[in-house]
Amino acid sequence: MKSLKTICSVVLLLATVSTYAQNEVIIIDRKNYKKNKSRDIKKNDNTQIIKFSPLQLLAGEINLGYERQISKKGSLDFEFGPTISNIGFGVNNHFIDPFNPSAIQKSALGLVASAGYRFYPLDETEALNRFYISPVLKFRLMNSIFEDGSGILTETQRGARTNTNFFFNFGYQMWLAKSFSLDFFAGFGIGMQQEKSFYTTQVFENNTWVNEWQEVNYNDALYVGNIGIKIGIGSTGR
Repeated sequence: MKSLKTICSVVLLLATVSTYAQNEVIIIDRKNYKKNKSRDIKKNDNTQIIKFSPLQLLAGEINLGYERQISKKGSLDFEFGPTISNIGFGVNNHFIDPFNPSAIQKSALGLVASAGYRFYPLDETEALNRFYISPVLKFRLMNSIFEDGSGILTETQRGARTNTNFFFNFGYQMWLAKSFSLDFFAGFGIGMQQEKSFYTTQVFENNTWVNEWQEVNYNDALYVGNIGIKIGIGSTGR
């Protein structure tokens, strides 16, 4: 009888120790799993990125960017560069009819600039990596030079088209290497467009027809879209 009590006590002690040890191992494994998973997702130790948007060349923009991490989940994103008018999408074919005075619109340099805040909401990752949402304010100036195609008017006129747009972008930034990223984004918003252009016309003065410049101004609010890709070089600068 005494032996039976001893055996039962030993079995009970082993079961208690086994249960305690098993629970302890599960907790340790769970922590290690989360820790390793977080390292696998992050894959980024950079705090700033210099970027270039190649697709913006199709819109007449040479677009350079800079993004810097300002908090664990947030960053500031800036763009700046020159613009060249009359290239890219939506450009008119300026055909000159020698028998009808017309204006030639030539390219000129302008500028583009934008500023935005990026929020990276996904768990177990930090700013500059993976999915983000971003409100962006963008300004673009496209300058043009107008000449008289008939050669009668020797002076030129300077026209311009300005766009002030507010976008709400959605994007995904991925790191293909330690310091090389691709940033895909698309968005929508509203904007204001202002344009000043010129054309030549004939008016009857002093019993004769003369050529003169006629100025045209245009202002309108519109819906705008935004899509593109940025190539980035990251660093850990402070």
